[in-house]
Amino acid sequence: MASPRLLPLLLVVAAACGDDGTASGSASDSNSGDTTTAGTTSTSGATGGDTVVPTTGDAGSNSDSESETGTPTDTDPTAASAVSASESGATETTAATVTDGTATADTAATTETTRDTTTDATTETSTTDTTTGCVDACEDGVAQCVGDGAVHTCGLGRGGCLEWSEPEPCAADQACQDGACVAGCVDVCDAGASQCTGGGVSECVDDPNTGCTVWADAVACGPGQVCQQGVCVIPPPACLDDCVFTKQSVPGDVDFYSVWGSDAKAVWVVGNSGTALYHNGVNWKSIDSGVGKRLECVHGSAADDVYAIASDGAVIRWDGLEWLPYVDLNPIWESNACLSVLGQEDLLALVYDENGEKQVLWRVTGGVKTQLAVYTPQAVFTPDGSKARTISLRAFSADDAFITADRALRWNGTNIVNMGAPNPSFGLWALTPQLAYAAASHSGIGHRWDGQAWKIVNPGLNGYLHMFAGTAANRLFGAGETQQGVAAIVAFDGIGWGPVATPADAKALFAAWAAPTGEVFAVGKAGTVLIGK
Repeated sequence: MASPRLLPLLLVVAAACGDDGTASGSASDSNSGDTTTAGTTSTSGATGGDTVVPTTGDAGSNSDSESETGTPTDTDPTAASAVSASESGATETTAATVTDGTATADTAATTETTRDTTTDATTETSTTDTTTGCVDACEDGVAQCVGDGAVHTCGLGRGGCLEWSEPEPCAADQACQDGACVAGCVDVCDAGASQCTGGGVSECVDDPNTGCTVWADAVACGPGQVCQQGVCVIPPPACLDDCVFTKQSVPGDVDFYSVWGSDAKAVWVVGNSGTALYHNGVNWKSIDSGVGKRLECVHGSAADDVYAIASDGAVIRWDGLEWLPYVDLNPIWESNACLSVLGQEDLLALVYDENGEKQVLWRVTGGVKTQLAVYTPQAVFTPDGSKARTISLRAFSADDAFITADRALRWNGTNIVNMGAPNPSFGLWALTPQLAYAAASHSGIGHRWDGQAWKIVNPGLNGYLHMFAGTAANRLFGAGETQQGVAAIVAFDGIGWGPVATPADAKALFAAWAAPTGEVFAVGKAGTVLIGK
């Protein structure tokens, strides 16, 4: 039987036990928030089941009571601190004095459990702290390009803020544009290359929007210079009546009706059956035009912006890679047509319509056609010689153009008016609105426009003129045929006209074009192509 002195202590220990009478080790371990050394006394020779009685101290008794009940028994600041520390899982270091090895093991286990609990609590608190004060790096759901070959998106990151994801590469045939992988563009040229465009030089550059190469706007050559093979140079003296014309060996044996080039290294010739030939300065190559009708007129603004029109009014465009359908003017009477290019995807075109009794003028921009005017003559004639009836057109602007379609006509922005040439007029060359030449229909003569009126020109050709071409007022060529159907060329040096030698086996010439660098190209019947240098 317990002595009277031990009875109160046993009652206190019993009150600290659970319903099953077992003491709560964890409650004892989280006893106080202070880092203290509590003296723990065990009876000598006690076993693991013996009750350990804490020694009563100044603050120890209050701390035990607060931990067990969860409610402070007074307003002592030290006691309040102990409650707060216990709730947050703070660690208390407890030194236990034991004389039994079993008790020592129990104490060690209790200490390890406390460490585990403390570690978990500390980790959770640390994770929560990392989210405090972070800054969103982007807007949720937004995507943007990483270079031109990958894309990343904005979303919720591990820290709870918005951040960019890892870049996701686009497919091999795609490029990133505006935050999305799209079908890749196509390089149209080699970076750093140059070409002649109009009277200047265009360089091949990277397009900042697509990453592919494109031709930049042309930079004009200086005074007295011309563009040759992508470089501005001062040209050597150009040939005139001393030009040596050589016959070219070209694919096909059809009649050619038009020739034009962006320079002497990029020349197009078109003719019957949709034939289109390309000259790169060395060789001739046949290129599929995609049409079967006679191509009557070819003109362009650059090497990758060239247009040809068929007798049925179908216009095709060369984009530097291939000929593609562009627009169909669709006249009722499929006879003759011509066009003149003002700039990139901007041109005027003229077609015969209604049995040749009307000439209809169109403007085409970006593939969209707009009818400008209709001219209705009383009769339409054809030139003498072997050339079929043709139209010529030279546009200076959208509101000013010369036309030769039997009559010499002018589009003034409102109407097509008759310019009153003394004879039927066909093949046209115009340097400016104040200087133009047109071939007449017979007797090897032509007309010259001086800004005020047309006057007769007689180059002394015993045959028929079909086209004029030149580079200046004092360097002009007339191409045609003799009465026997053999090629004939005459030249004007600013003072007078003279004949130019041509190959004896060259047939009638229907069209001509003079390159800025001095070469002269003349084309005509049965596959005839001449180059004069």
